[in-house]
Order: sequence, then structure tokens, then C-alpha cells
Amino acid sequence: MTFPLMPGYDHINLVADLDPVAAVRDGEIGERIRAYPRLLPAGSPDFGHAVQSGSEWRIGGIGSSDPSAARYALAVDLRMAAARREGEPEAARAMLAAADRLDPEEGEQLAKDEWEIGDLRYRVIRVERFTLIGDRVMEPPRPTDGAEPVDPFLRGHLIDPRAPAGQWETQLRLNLVGHLPNPGTVPDMVMTEARHAVRAHPGVVLLPPTFMVVEVRDDAWKPITGGDDPEEARERLATHFTRVLPRLREFEGDPPSGAELAAWDEAARQVAHSTGHVIMAGGREFRTVRISRMLRLGRDGPEAPRPSDQERYGLGEAE
Repeated sequence: MTFPLMPGYDHINLVADLDPVAAVRDGEIGERIRAYPRLLPAGSPDFGHAVQSGSEWRIGGIGSSDPSAARYALAVDLRMAAARREGEPEAARAMLAAADRLDPEEGEQLAKDEWEIGDLRYRVIRVERFTLIGDRVMEPPRPTDGAEPVDPFLRGHLIDPRAPAGQWETQLRLNLVGHLPNPGTVPDMVMTEARHAVRAHPGVVLLPPTFMVVEVRDDAWKPITGGDDPEEARERLATHFTRVLPRLREFEGDPPSGAELAAWDEAARQVAHSTGHVIMAGGREFRTVRISRMLRLGRDGPEAPRPSDQERYGLGEAE
């Protein structure tokens, strides 16, 4: 089956009048671009899959750490979709057959990132993570972050490059179109692929953010934990003291003393009673950082994993 190209993939629909909520969020982007004018990569990309129906693309799920894990997640979704295809035995069989290649009972996974099944096209996708930085300080959560619940896997999220955008979202997306890794920070092949991605996938859409808690020591920022909204990130920092640290010490064969457990419980209490993005607990400084996410788009839809993404995890090239 021939699938339509993605309409408006390389356009930004700049509008003068946004609805009140969107206008507030666009204003926040402007404030943050001025306060944190530089773009900083925020770790390795995420992976997931998207589904095309007609000319519409929606995210099926993200949150996998590598392309192989995203294929396994796609296999789960295909098996669930097949179970819902009552009265469509041919489509259900095709979905199950694809799932069995992506998640076989025996043998290796088929490293294939695109599947056409009936009137649907499934593609493993690549989501880049970045944060804004200014004066060696990374962007904290914005006032409106966490105001509305968001599916942590972004299931069903519409990929719509033609959605109305304010002036500051437009500016940020334009800044991201040609954004490349800093020279000398990545292997030559990774830089070559990044340059190719700018040409092959010149469109950019922003996805809902995630959040990271970092410990600040002198000029170093060490990631500790994170969450899908600022409050969840804070809760996980408390859990880091009450559950993660004790279990880690037990695993290392050095169980914590009663005094240490009491100190960690007090630190968790301090986290729970803190406000704002700067958290002081156990004599240490932590900060909640906003991790923005972007998806590159090309004429044929969202970007799939790059060859270096496969090689990073010891995988062969996708077939």
C-alpha cells in the first residue's frame, strides 16, 4: 500500500493570536530563551514507535533506551492490537507475524524499524532530549509544567507540525532545526549522521517534557533520578533516600547502619517539605531540571533510528 507523505512537515504555522493557555505557555518559552539562551544535549535519545493512518501520524509509545527495546515494545502493541481485530483475521495474522519477528521465542530479533500492515504503517522513532542552559545553570520547570496530566509514554499523541505556534515556540523550533552536537564531543560518524538528519528531516516538533533531579557539587551536576512531572521527580528523590540507597548498600554487602537510615529518612522528609526547584536535603543541594524533547520530521514522516544508534548498543544495521 502507498502511504501519503506528511503534510507540512517542514512548515511552522506561526499565528498572531493563540488561545489564552497557549499564549501563556508561549510567553514562558520566550522568558526561558532569554534567561537560558543555549541548547544543551540531555543524554542519549529516547526511542519508541509511531503509527500512520492516512496522512496522520500518532505516537504509539516512547521511553525505550535503545532501538531494540523499542522493537520489543512495538511487538507488545502489535499483539494487543491483533487481539482487538475481531472480524479481521488477515490483519490480526499480519500483526502477530510481525510481532513474532520483533520478539521471537527463539533466535535474534529482526532489526527492522518499519512495518506496513493493512492500512497502517508502524515505525520505530528517535526522540532527542535537550535542555536550555544559561550562565552554567540548566532550565528549571516552568510555571505551567505539571498543570495537566500527560501519558508518560505519550500514547496517542498527535504529531502535527501544522498546529498553531506562537512566536517563541517558532523561534525555538527554528533554533533546533539546524542544531548539531558540539564539534569534538561525538565521533565523526555521529556528526555526519546528524548533518544528514538536518537535511533529510528538516522539520521539528516539540513533545511534552520530562524532568530530572540533579545533585549540584561545585560546578558538576550529577543526575540522580527523574519523573514525568516536577512533583513525581521530587517524590522519586525522596524514594532515592528511603529505598534506593538502602537496597544499594545491601546489594553491595554493606548494609547501612541505623544512624544512616535515620539520616536518609530525615533527608526524605526535607525533600517532601521543600518547595521550588532547588532542594536542600541531607546537607546536599539538588535541583529539578526540565528536559525538553523534540522529534525530527521529513517528507515521509518522523525520523527513525540512525545507524550509530544501532551500533551504540552492539546491534546490526536495520534491514
